[in-house]
Amino acid sequence: MLRTLCLALAGCALVIASYPFAPTWSRNKLELTVLDVGQGDSLLVVTPSGKTLLIDGGGAFAGFNGREEHNGMDPGEEAVSPYLWSRGFKRINSVALTHAHQDHLGGLFAVLDNFHIGVLWIGHEVSAPALAKLEELARIRKIPVEHEFRGKSFHWDGVDGEFLWPPQGDGSSLNPAQNNDSLVLRLHYRDISLLLPGDAEHQVEKEIVSESDTGVLHSEVLKIGHHGSKNSTTAEFLEAVHPQFGIISDGQNNPYGHPSPELLDRLQSAGLQVFRTDRDGAIHVLTDGNRIEIRCFVDCSGRAGESLAVQRMEKP
Repeated sequence: MLRTLCLALAGCALVIASYPFAPTWSRNKLELTVLDVGQGDSLLVVTPSGKTLLIDGGGAFAGFNGREEHNGMDPGEEAVSPYLWSRGFKRINSVALTHAHQDHLGGLFAVLDNFHIGVLWIGHEVSAPALAKLEELARIRKIPVEHEFRGKSFHWDGVDGEFLWPPQGDGSSLNPAQNNDSLVLRLHYRDISLLLPGDAEHQVEKEIVSESDTGVLHSEVLKIGHHGSKNSTTAEFLEAVHPQFGIISDGQNNPYGHPSPELLDRLQSAGLQVFRTDRDGAIHVLTDGNRIEIRCFVDCSGRAGESLAVQRMEKP
């Protein structure tokens, strides 16, 4: 699926790189696009007035635990950048790295090279050579680096963004990168919320639920944690979030068995409608704050027996 998207965008990228087309977005709507970067994550958020937030950049790798092998094509160069160019974006207001594993971090080198970046958001400093290299590239490009943690927030064009994880650290020690370092971000626009938990696992989910008031986590759209691993998106977390739609970013025929059958059973029991990049390609979520539309690179309009890809109608 990733290779198909790359080929489809390659021609557009050459044209966009040569001609100054204006950026395109849906005015007065919040957009989330979960890009198809294979076994990794890259998400584009566009606000109602066109501000942009790129979360992660995918990355070729040969395992978890932040190893730095660069096997195969670079999703940042061959999928993420061409998609942004095809939309006319030359500047990204903020780039956020959820955590310093290669399948989230690797593609960001190309993004920092190819675009004007307003700020780089990261969580805790960790012992990861790739993160050190990314921060060094940011310094060379004169891109400010800011640390985000639980309790910090931002307000863009009527969209409220709140970081739910990680907690603020004292910076006294650097640990190896791990999934539970992940930035967890909740976006709220009018009556609609989207929850984006990176690769956070069940321990973090439990802490987030225990630290949150009843109803605070409720989100209509949940980007399923850790590519659909059985170690994330517990039944308790699903009960607290109570989403209608779940989006899994995973690679076709990946060697990790994602999404886990156990996880898919949990999602089915919770009544979610599920979209997956390995099956549906890039997934595009658009909301005016009251109504949600979900469309896929590979047509998913008939998933719920509907003739259109409008997956949630207006609230009564």
